[in-house]
Amino acid sequence: MKTLGVTGLVACIAAMAVLAGAAGAGTQGVAQPLNVAPAPVLEPSPISGVPADALPSRGQCKLWYDALPAERQPAQMDCEHAQWLARTWGGRVIDRDHERARYEGRNDFSGVPVSALPQRGFCRAWLNGVDESAQPAESDCRVARQIADREHGRVIYIPL
Repeated sequence: MKTLGVTGLVACIAAMAVLAGAAGAGTQGVAQPLNVAPAPVLEPSPISGVPADALPSRGQCKLWYDALPAERQPAQMDCEHAQWLARTWGGRVIDRDHERARYEGRNDFSGVPVSALPQRGFCRAWLNGVDESAQPAESDCRVARQIADREHGRVIYIPL
C-alpha cells in the first residue's frame, strides 16, 4: 500500500471542496435545515369574515359570531343542531363552503370584553353599567337568566 504524498493530500482536499461547493450551490451561504416540510398553503376562505383555518370539517357546521375572535367561537357541530341554537341565540350558521343562515338572537356581546366571555357551554349574566370585576360569574343558563331578570341585564351564551 502506498502512502499519499503532499500532492495527493492536496488533491483530496480540493476534491472535497468541489463536492461541498456543489452540494451547497444556490444557498448563498445560508444554512438549510434538513427534512423541514414547507409551510402549508391555506386557500382563502369562501365565507366573508371567517379565516380558512376556522372553517368546520365537511359535513359539519359552526355558529359564527362576528363580534368574537376565531379562538372564542363555538366548536363545530351537526348542522341541524347549529340551526336550532342559532334560532334562539343568533349568529351565522356556516359550513365549509358557505353561510347557510343568519339569525338575530339573544346573544349581544357589545361591551363585553373577550376575557369576560363564559367558557363554551356556559352562560353569564351581563349587567350594563357595571364594572367587569363586579359582573356575576359564569353559571348555568337558568341561574344566569334569573340574575339577568332580577338585575335588568342580559344573558350571554357560548355554545359548546
